[in-house]
Amino acid sequence: MAKQISKQKPVLKNPSSLSGSRIADSNSTFFKYENFIYIGIILLSVLIFFKEGVFSGKVFATGDILASDSFRTFLDDAKKSGVFPLWVPYIFMGMPNFPIISYNPRSYDFFYFIWDSVYGAITNSSTNGVLPVILYYAIFGIGFYLYSNYKFKNKLIALYCALTATFATDFIQRIVVGHNTKVLALAFFPLILLFLDKLIDSFDDKSKSVFSFQNLINLALLALMLHIQLNSNHIQMIFYAYLMLGIYLLYLIIYRVVKKTQISGIIKSGIFFVIAALLAVAMNADVMMTMKEYNKYSMRGEPGIEAKIDKKVADDQPLDYQYATNWSFSPGEVITFLLPYYYGFGDVEIQGQKANLYWGQMPFTTNPMYFGVIVLILAVTGIFYNFRKNPFVQAMTVISVVFLFMSFGRNFSLIYDLFFNYFPYFSSFRAPVMIHHFMNIAIVILSGFGLKSVIEIVKGKTDSERLKKLCYVFFGIAGLMFLISIVGFEGSYTDSVSTSSLAEKLKQQGATAQQISQYIKQQIIPNAYANSISDLRLHAFFIALVAGLMFMYATNKVSVKIFLAGTILIAVIDLWNVNFKTLHWDNPGETKNAFAETDFTNWLLKTNPDTYTYRVAEFNGGRLTTDNTMAYYRLHSFNGYHGAKIRIYQDAVDVAEGENPLLLTLGGVKYIISDKPLQDTSFVQVFKGTKFIYENKNFIPKAFFADGYKVEKDITILNNIREMNFDPRKVAFLEKDINQKIDKPDSTASVKLVKGDIHSLEYEVNATGNNLLVFSEIYLPFGWKAYIDGKESEIHKTDYILRSLVVPQGKHKVEFRYEPAVYYTGKSVSIGANVLLGIILLAGVFGYATNKKKSDSTGNVKKDENI
Repeated sequence: MAKQISKQKPVLKNPSSLSGSRIADSNSTFFKYENFIYIGIILLSVLIFFKEGVFSGKVFATGDILASDSFRTFLDDAKKSGVFPLWVPYIFMGMPNFPIISYNPRSYDFFYFIWDSVYGAITNSSTNGVLPVILYYAIFGIGFYLYSNYKFKNKLIALYCALTATFATDFIQRIVVGHNTKVLALAFFPLILLFLDKLIDSFDDKSKSVFSFQNLINLALLALMLHIQLNSNHIQMIFYAYLMLGIYLLYLIIYRVVKKTQISGIIKSGIFFVIAALLAVAMNADVMMTMKEYNKYSMRGEPGIEAKIDKKVADDQPLDYQYATNWSFSPGEVITFLLPYYYGFGDVEIQGQKANLYWGQMPFTTNPMYFGVIVLILAVTGIFYNFRKNPFVQAMTVISVVFLFMSFGRNFSLIYDLFFNYFPYFSSFRAPVMIHHFMNIAIVILSGFGLKSVIEIVKGKTDSERLKKLCYVFFGIAGLMFLISIVGFEGSYTDSVSTSSLAEKLKQQGATAQQISQYIKQQIIPNAYANSISDLRLHAFFIALVAGLMFMYATNKVSVKIFLAGTILIAVIDLWNVNFKTLHWDNPGETKNAFAETDFTNWLLKTNPDTYTYRVAEFNGGRLTTDNTMAYYRLHSFNGYHGAKIRIYQDAVDVAEGENPLLLTLGGVKYIISDKPLQDTSFVQVFKGTKFIYENKNFIPKAFFADGYKVEKDITILNNIREMNFDPRKVAFLEKDINQKIDKPDSTASVKLVKGDIHSLEYEVNATGNNLLVFSEIYLPFGWKAYIDGKESEIHKTDYILRSLVVPQGKHKVEFRYEPAVYYTGKSVSIGANVLLGIILLAGVFGYATNKKKSDSTGNVKKDENI
C-alpha cells in the first residue's frame, strides 16, 4: 500500500517580505561588485569628459604637442633600423635624445618594456594620439580611488577623492597644452602613496616580520610604481613627488619622537622607501646617468658666458633667477581657489576668437589653479576636526602650506629662495607654480578627511551641534558671496587690472593709457569680471547645496549615501563647469596640416637629398623660429625648440645673435626658410612659394680645412663671430693651445662625407700636411669620440661651438661616433636592478602563495600575510 502523502496548503509569503528579500539580494550583489562599479564610474567619467578625443578623433594641436610630434619620423626611422636613438641630429646642430623626446622603450628595462608594450597595444596610439594620455588620467583616478579606500575605509569617500583629484583644473589642462610627461609623472603617484602607507601600517604591527612576504610584495610594487614614474623623465615633477613623500615621512618621524610613541615602524618604512627609490633609479640608470652628465653642459646646469664674465652676476645660477621664476604664483591669485575667473586666463573664446584675458604676475596661463570650491570647504572641515589629533592630517596640511608658499616663487620668496640657493639642482627648475599639482593632491586628501569627520560625528552622535554651527558658517559664506555678486566690485577690479603687470606689459608694447583703459573696459571687464560675478553666484549656490546636504544628514533627514552621492555630484559639476572652458579641441587635420607636404620642403629635398651635408634655418618675421617642424621632414635645422639646449649653443645665439650670417655659416646653414623677403645681401633667393628660400652665399661645407689657428678667450671668440671679422677657412679659434704645427692645406686637400646616421659620421679625407679639419657639428665633451683610421684622436673645441681634429698627411678614414660611456654603464646597472626587482617580487608572491596554501589546508589563515 502506497504511503499516503498529506497535502499541505502552500505558505504564502508576505509580498513585502519578498520585496525586501529582492532588495537585500540586489544590495548584496551591489556591495559584492561595489569596487568594480565605482572604478567603472571613474573610467566612464574620464571617457565622457574627453569624449571628443576618444570617440570623435579630435586632438589638441598646441605648440608643445607639435614640437614633440615633429620627431615621429625620426623615431620611426630608428625603430626600423633597430637603433635605440641616443642622439638627435635635427635641431640645434644636434643634442642628446633623452632630454628632448619620448623614446621607444628599452627591452632590457623589461618591467617598463612589458608595461609600455601592453599599454601601447591597448591604446593603439598610432591611430589616436590623445587616447594614451587620456587613459593615464583614468589610471590616476583609479589609483586615487584605491588609495583613498585604503585610507578612509569608505568607498564613496574614495570615489569623491578620485573624481575631484582627477578633474582638478590644472591637471586636466596638462593634456591640452601638451605637457604629457607631467600626466605620466602624476598617474602612478596615488599608488606610490598606497604602497608606502601599506608599509607604514605593516611595520607598525609588531606581530609582522620585517621581511614578510607582504612587505616584499609591497616593496617591489612601490619600486615598480616609482620606476614607471621616473620614465616620464620630468625631473622637476619627480623632485616634487619625492619632496612630498620626504616631508610626509619626516613629519611622522618628528611627531612620534615628540609624542614618544613607537618610532621603529616609521624608520623601517623610510628605509624600505629609500630601497624602493634606489631600485627605481637604478632601473632607470641609463637615462638618469646620461641626463645627469648632460646637465653639466646644458643651459640648466651651467651659467651663461655673460654670467661668468660679469662680476655683477658672477654668483648667478645655471638658470637665471628671473627666468626660473617667471611662472610664479602670487598671493593675490589665491582668490582663484574660490573664483577661477578672477584673474582671467588664456585661450578664452570671445565672439568665436581665442583671447588671453590673464592679468596676473605670470607671463601667461591657459587655466586657473582651481581644484574646486567644494574641495576647499571640505578640506577646511577636515583640518578643523582632525588637525590636533591626526598626524597624517597635520603632515598634509604642512605640505599644502609649504607647497603653496614655494609656488609663490619670487612673489613671496621666503621658502622658494632657500631651495633655489641651497638645494642641489633645484636652481635648474623653472615654473614654481608647477608644484600645485602635489598641493592639490594633499588638499583633496584633506577634504576626504572632512567628509569622514562629518560621517563619524553623525554616526557617533557627538559634537552634532558644532557640526550644525559649521553648516551655518557655510550658509553664511554662501550668502555673503551672493550678496557681493549683487553689489559688485567693478570699480576696485578695474583699478587692480589697471595697475597690474598686464598694464605694464601693454605700456612696454607702446600702448597709451587710453588704449589700456579701452582694452580693460572692452575685453577684461565684459569677460573676466563678468565671469567672476557668475562664479560668485554659482559657487555660493554649490556651497549652500553641500551645506544643506550636510545639515540634512546631521539632522537625519537624508542617509549617508545621499549626502555623499550629492556632494560628489556637486563637486564634479563644479569642476567640469570650469574645465570645459579650458578644453580647446582641434580637428585631426590641424596636426596633419602642420606636417603636410610643402612646396619649399619638397624643393629642398629634391635639390639636396643628402640632408647630412647641410643645415637649414627658419626665419619668421626676420628672426629665428623656435619650433622643430623641419625635423619631421628629416631636415637638419640650426634652430629648434627645447628648454635645456646645450649651453655653448645658447651662448652663441645670445652673444652673436642667432640671425648673424657668420654664426649661421659656422653652423653649416646653406638655406634660410623665411616667411618674407630678406634684406641681408649675404643670402640670395633661390625659391619662392608658400615661403621663400635663400641660399647662403658664404656657405662652407660642414667639414672644411682651416689654414691655421689662434688661441683666444671664449668671449673674445664670440665677439669675433658677432663682429663677423674673420674667415673660418683662414683661421680657427681655439680656447687652449694644442701645441702642434698646423700646415696650410693646398688645393689637393679634400674631405668628403661618405656616411651619416644618428650616431656616426664617416669621412674620406686627403690631408696635404698636418692639417686642421673643422666640422660644423656641435662640440660636446661627453659621448662623441673621433677616430682616424680606427685610432682615437682628440677633439678640439673650435670657434666656440664647433669641433676640429688634427689630421696627418695622407688619405684617411675619419669617424665620429656617439658612444657615451655613462649610458652603457647605466644600461648594465639598469639590467641588474630589473633582475633584482624580479627576484624580490617573485620571492614575495611565491612565498605568499605558498604560505596561503598551507594556511588554507590547515584552515588557519595568517592575518599578517594578507595583502
